[in-house]
Amino acid sequence: MELEEKKKIIEEILKYPTGNISDAMDNLGIRRGAVIGLHAIDPKQEKAAGFALTIRQARRSTAYDGKNQARQGGIIDTETKPYDMLVIDMAGIQNVSTGGALLALRAKTRGVSGELTNGCLRDADEIAELGFPAYCAGTCPVKSARDIETVGVNVPVMIGGVQILPEDLILMDSTGAVVVPGGRIQEVLAEAAKINAREAKMEDLIRQGMSIVEARKVK
Repeated sequence: MELEEKKKIIEEILKYPTGNISDAMDNLGIRRGAVIGLHAIDPKQEKAAGFALTIRQARRSTAYDGKNQARQGGIIDTETKPYDMLVIDMAGIQNVSTGGALLALRAKTRGVSGELTNGCLRDADEIAELGFPAYCAGTCPVKSARDIETVGVNVPVMIGGVQILPEDLILMDSTGAVVVPGGRIQEVLAEAAKINAREAKMEDLIRQGMSIVEARKVK
């Protein structure tokens, strides 16, 4: 997909809350894509959307020899493009961090929209100051170089009960994160637009004094 097309899709999905996207997927019979069990590293971070660039990590299979096998820096330097969303599967490992402020800064300068990981991050205050949106399992000050190796890039991963494939579309807001399958983006956006318009009409009617039961009957 060309960058201009990605830009238009990002601009469109950012019009909607994650709830609209989740409802749209329900209406279309698409498996739910709400990521469970993670939280925003900064409660005040901006809404963000991007196309999944996936990284799968695991415990090192060899003893630490002074070489960093996690390789996030090199991956960010060479693999990322504007409108990507870093998606890092740490397989439940939470006693080390998978990244910090310097990696977040480099990702941001590359045009990356944010990060979604079931691992931990460090430098939480600094990442917040950068304005780099991230959803993670928690925080931990320990670096990953001695413990972690990258075992796959742009491969299927599991985050919060959702399988995420490269180029799936991810939306993160203050409610949570939701994943749209790459092959269903346009129909989900079209359905979300209908839902959003209906809810806006319902809101107006409720403000005028109509009950929510009656407002729900309005087409």
